[in-house]
This record gives sequence, structure tokens and C-alpha cells, in this order.
Amino acid sequence: MIICLRKLNKSLLSVSISPLRRKLYPPKPGTKKFSRAFSAAASNAGTSVFPWRHDSMLPERVLQHNEYSGAFNPTNRDPPIIRKLIAARELNISAWDVMPIPFYKHEWETELTTNFAVAFEFAMAELLRTVFRVPVANEDGTITINSSAGSDLINDANVEEMSSTHDNEYLKGMMDKKLLQKYFSLNPENMHLKFILRPVEAKLQSMFAVPVPGLTREIVEHDPYIRGAIYRLHSAYEETGFDEHYFDLLSDFARNGADKRTVIAEAAIKCMEFFQIKDASTGQVVQGMEDGSEEEEAVHIVRFEVVTDGSQDGEERKIGNWKITDVDDLLEGNVFH
Repeated sequence: MIICLRKLNKSLLSVSISPLRRKLYPPKPGTKKFSRAFSAAASNAGTSVFPWRHDSMLPERVLQHNEYSGAFNPTNRDPPIIRKLIAARELNISAWDVMPIPFYKHEWETELTTNFAVAFEFAMAELLRTVFRVPVANEDGTITINSSAGSDLINDANVEEMSSTHDNEYLKGMMDKKLLQKYFSLNPENMHLKFILRPVEAKLQSMFAVPVPGLTREIVEHDPYIRGAIYRLHSAYEETGFDEHYFDLLSDFARNGADKRTVIAEAAIKCMEFFQIKDASTGQVVQGMEDGSEEEEAVHIVRFEVVTDGSQDGEERKIGNWKITDVDDLLEGNVFH
């Protein structure tokens, strides 16, 4: 089963996200960027054993309004609201429902970001269960894993039920394969993970549509020549205008469905979490928080992607399933275009 963010049960949403009085915004000047509970060993090492960002601040590139939308994306010059309007149209959302209204958040945006937070929670639970091969509790919107203790709970029967890192189609439906590879390349026997994650609030940071019709991640993976499409279109037009070469490129992009469009959205998901990695052989904390520390606030930038297509009636767009393509810039946006 693949989670379809457009169809998540509303009762599930109400359980998963708790109201918080504080909004997502950069901490005031002078606020410490990193938790005081972080281990000295991890700080001194200067490297991460496990690909995870535990920080209450938004990444610098988000604060600078860098959406990783492609260096030669012609829509980069457009105001964010125009880019959002174009993307919203692909999602069958009217322009009126996108226009900003003071002190008001549109219902569709609240529902979308809430679904994003739930999908992030489910995806991380399945990812950690698959990588560490131990049970992961997911109750009342909180996921919990202790890989050192969890290994004692596994017997031969439920080991067989657990999907391997390479045949978990459920997980592949939620997260892009390049992002999964970041975790599948780890050796979980070398580390013990103690982790608690509870999403409590989500905010839409940005949303835009890839400006070339028919250009999707699947098509680029099938034909790597198409990677850098926007750059080549830009160059072709700058050199010769709308000539044969320009339209040949367009036909390449659109050959598998000129009506398809890719929409990319980023959400800042605020969580309460405990994160700790210990060396399996020494028991020393090598990344994250010390034993006995309280859960802390952390903000994760999660990038989602969906493909829309034309419908037979020519009116509403058909919307596919959203998929997580990057978390906290592990892949610098995982840009395919």
C-alpha cells in the first residue's frame, strides 16, 4: 500500500498533529543553534555517523529563499506567490484559495501540510524499521525505536516478515530511491539508535511547478540525456530563438506525456524528538543527545514531489501520490531537472 496524501483519514490527522502556540520562524538572535544536550564526542568528531539533522533552526538556504528549483529555471525571477499559484492550479486549487489573507491560513494548505507531517512520520517509521530490522512503535503520532533493546524482541518468525532494504515496495512508494540509498548504505550493526519523533506542527515553505511540460523524474531516469533540460532549453532559445533545435528538445521532454507536470513542495515540520547514536562496540555516544536528556524541538525541511496529468474531461487535473525526495537537504534538493 502506498500512502496517498490526498486521501488520508481525517481522524488520523487529528491524532498526529498537536496544536502549538509558537509558529515556525527563525529563532531570535542569540539563540543557540545546537542543543546543549548534544554529545561532546559528536561535536569533536565533526562528522555524522547517521544522516540526520537535529536542529531547531531552519537551514540557511531556506532563510535565503533558495528553493533548489534549478539554476536556470526561468520562473526563479517570478515572485513566490506567482510560482505558488501556478503549482496550485496543477493541484486543482483556485487562485482565490491561494491569495494571502492576513491572519488566515487556507484550509487546503493546512490539510496539505498536515498530510505531509503524517507522511513524514509514517515514512521514517518504515525506514528505520527496515534499516535496523527491529520493531518501531508508532502510537498516537509518536514513533519510538531503540535498536539495541529492539533486537532482543525479534524472533525467527517476525524476522521473515520484515522487508529487506531492497524489496520494501511500501517504503519505495513513500521515499525516492536516491534518498533511501543514503540509509541503505549504512551498516546498522555498527551503531545503536535511540530515537523518538513526534511531529507537532507543519508549515508550507515553498511550492512550484517544474516549468517544462512532460518533464518528470521517471522520464529523466529512463533517459538521462534529459537531465538539465531547463538549462538546454534556455541555451537553445538564447542562441537561436524558437528554432528546430528548441522544438526538438521540447518533443523529447513531452514524448511520454505532454500533459504531465511535476509539482515540488517543501514543508518545515516541527517535531519533538530524542536522537542518539552510540557506537555498538563501545557504547559511547558518537552523535546526538546524551542519556537522560529531555526531548527537544527540532525542525526538518522535507521535500515532496508529485506528478499531475490531464484528465479526459479536460477540467480537473489527475493528481498522483506525493513522494518524499529529500530530508534536511541530504541530497541538496535531489533536483532532477
